[in-house]
Amino acid sequence: MVRRPGAPDPSVRIYGPLEARLTSLDRVVLGGLVEGVWPPETRNDAWLSRPMRRALGLDLPERRISLSAHDFAQLLGAKEVVLTRASKLAGAPTVASRFLQRLAAVSGKERWNEAVLRGERYLELAAGLDRAERTPAAKRPEPRPPRTARPASLSVTEIEHWLRDPYTIYAKHILKLRRLDPVDTAPGAADRGSAIHSAIGMFSARFAERLPADAYAKLMAIGRIHFAPLEDYPEARAFWWPRFERICRWFADWESLRRNGVDAMFAETYGSISIPLGDREFRLSARADRIERGTDGCYAILDFKTGAVPTSKQVRIGVAPQLTLEGAILRGGGFEDVPAGAPISEFLYVRLKGGDPPGEPCPIEFNGTTPEAAADEALRRLADLARRFEDEATPYRSLVLPMWTNRYGTYDDLARVKEWALTGGATDGGAEE
Repeated sequence: MVRRPGAPDPSVRIYGPLEARLTSLDRVVLGGLVEGVWPPETRNDAWLSRPMRRALGLDLPERRISLSAHDFAQLLGAKEVVLTRASKLAGAPTVASRFLQRLAAVSGKERWNEAVLRGERYLELAAGLDRAERTPAAKRPEPRPPRTARPASLSVTEIEHWLRDPYTIYAKHILKLRRLDPVDTAPGAADRGSAIHSAIGMFSARFAERLPADAYAKLMAIGRIHFAPLEDYPEARAFWWPRFERICRWFADWESLRRNGVDAMFAETYGSISIPLGDREFRLSARADRIERGTDGCYAILDFKTGAVPTSKQVRIGVAPQLTLEGAILRGGGFEDVPAGAPISEFLYVRLKGGDPPGEPCPIEFNGTTPEAAADEALRRLADLARRFEDEATPYRSLVLPMWTNRYGTYDDLARVKEWALTGGATDGGAEE
């Protein structure tokens, strides 16, 4: 490997043995002087024996050790040399390089001990970087902005962030920070999900009243529109397009059966309701993927997911309240063409992965209660949460109820999560929120 000479500090250069062999410097630090690293271990060829390699004019494996010895001798010619090695490698104790052992033997015990003592100064400086008393532990941020700066409206998809990670709401809606996409980055799972979701949404909106004769062909045609930006990334398209084809076949069959019990359908419909908070209101908004009115007059709310689907338990305990809050908006008359107080029969997630199976309906099961009661309870909890954050003493903490302990989100670097989480601060005060 040949490294480029660029470095953050102009007085420091990090070289490999090849570049360093051709360079003259006043001070050299030789790192990695561990047996098996410098010199490297010999590796026998699985296909060519030593006589065969010699006959073909190829180098023997031991030549790498000879080159390492040459590099070692060349670099020891600098005016000042620091020899270093790791005491552990991948958690296991290491053995000093044979070069070090040979140097210690020819130097003599007294002169070698003097060199080791000079190195103790650098070890002391390195150990000082890790002393806890010199580096006070970072505290979890607890910003308390004024009431007028706190958001007075959020969408249902952001309420889960408000519950699990209030700092996300603080950074996004109070500090007005937006994540910038990296330049010229290959599309990822979010782009795939957006393309699939947009295609399903356009199909549902276009054929809300009646399915076409060939639903699969129509959906594929719509999909080509939304997958067009992937033409510049043939690898991504080659992987994702076959999955979308499988989704289309599954969706066309599932949709034809689903429509038998549907009297009316509203796709990609916007709705909102207001929650009174003293002298101002909090507005909850949503864009429902699909709302269906069944032949029995009851309504079903559907959401299409290309990623992980919340479990019924997460929905019941209120940490994944997207669908139940959409139900609360529906019950409050927030969706056009849906009367207030309309009965709800079902909350349904539809998982679209393109694997085996390509799609899967995931209904939310409410043990001992009804979807309507769950929607009313979700609205009550949201009202309590909104009133709590109306108090200027309530902080926007980071990772109050994280689903994954190793998850780092968009604003976790700003919240310095990796610093205070090491001290156990990730759970301090979490029960309050």
